[in-house]
Amino acid sequence: MTTDEDESADEEEEAVASMYNQPDEAEESDESTDEEESGPPAGFDAPLLGGDDDQPETSAGTFYVKHTEDTAVTLHEVNTAQIFTLVENPDLEKHQIIEATLIAQPPMEVSYVIDELESQRSIPIETSPEPPTRQVMNAAAEMEAGQAVAIEREGDGEIHILSVEPEHTAHTAEEVHEDEMTYKNAARYGIERVEIRTDEQDGVVSIRYLPN
Repeated sequence: MTTDEDESADEEEEAVASMYNQPDEAEESDESTDEEESGPPAGFDAPLLGGDDDQPETSAGTFYVKHTEDTAVTLHEVNTAQIFTLVENPDLEKHQIIEATLIAQPPMEVSYVIDELESQRSIPIETSPEPPTRQVMNAAAEMEAGQAVAIEREGDGEIHILSVEPEHTAHTAEEVHEDEMTYKNAARYGIERVEIRTDEQDGVVSIRYLPN
């Protein structure tokens, strides 16, 4: 072997040895303490397994309860539209709104359980015998059937107006009552109840998101 080949081989051996920071002589290795032997080799930069990166995924937010069974629940995060499946039902009911932190279940981490439940509430949706307000009727007069608009109300909350064919007014009001979007809107607005008013003669459905 030539001198250049000898030097190349020596350099390669030194590079591998330096990764683990091995001592050159057996006496230095024998002097290592048990604590040093139990830890990672000094100078080894590869990440250790089993650290914080192995912690299960968590997700915190406001969730709409879309579907419930005895051992499963489907949740929608009202601000991101993400869907989560719970593998246990802690007494949740359809249409409820919860504030919670979810934690993924190993090994696949595609299903969740509730790690912390901060609040759980039902938002009442009522159909009022009262007609829509003058403000709503004035706005609806400028709309065509099939259109929808949102207007501000005095104080907190919001009013949504749907213009429909007069013969479809009652059916539309029933659909709004069961529509998950009504509950999600209420959760996003942070209100306490929803009131539906109708005018069947003019085909107007008013959805009032009210603070109390």
